Amino acid sequence: MQEAIEVLEKAESVLMKRIRAMKDGSPKWAASARLNEIRAALKLIKQYEKSAELHEDEFLKQALTLNPPIAHA
Repeated sequence: MQEAIEVLEKAESVLMKRIRAMKDGSPKWAASARLNEIRAALKLIKQYEKSAELHEDEFLKQALTLNPPIAHA
């Protein structure tokens, strides 16, 4: 997922630079809408990663609680 985030962040920065250079009008509004979609996708992916990390930790805790490791001497 990290590569997807990097690609979207790069696309966001390139699109922001292009929007700044555009004159007001329909193409600028269309590019702005696309920029908002990219930003929404970035937020969604980052939230998913954060949620996955939390669930993974909880899963490990639950698994170790239900099936504790047994020491063999």
